[in-house]
Amino acid sequence: MKKLTENKYYYLGNVYPMYMSLDKSLKKVTIKWVNNSFHCASPFEGEIDISLALKSFYIKESRKVINQRLKIYQKNFKVKYKSFLIEDNDKRWGSCNSLRSLTFNWRLMIFPLDVVDYVVVHELCHMLHMNHDRSFWRLVGKICPNYKKTMEILGTKKTRDM
Repeated sequence: MKKLTENKYYYLGNVYPMYMSLDKSLKKVTIKWVNNSFHCASPFEGEIDISLALKSFYIKESRKVINQRLKIYQKNFKVKYKSFLIEDNDKRWGSCNSLRSLTFNWRLMIFPLDVVDYVVVHELCHMLHMNHDRSFWRLVGKICPNYKKTMEILGTKKTRDM
């Protein structure tokens, strides 16, 4: 197994190595999370583009992580969300519509868990306040007291050009 050292690969706010291996039984490049590192298996030899496999990994992980975080924070609300989706949107981190359907950006998986938590709480708060009025921010602050610090992180160039 070969270690890729030229690139940084982020997961939940930390940088981890990527290990490569050849597996000709596969049909496409895949990435798995094993022992705090990325493991990329490819049916091809030589240089490969792992961007699609990395995106697929983040989408799959975001479903698991966000589902866990929704379960934790849902108990703070009397109203329940209807569903959630993971999407590829480079304009927003999450959304909530009037039907209580939530969406989250898969790119959240590169940020620390407290950042993911803030976005989850933010969207859950929209079930009660569909705008960003004072009541909305008070509710966010009650559940996520450090939300202003987290907002700063999301507002910077930390999307790391994914």
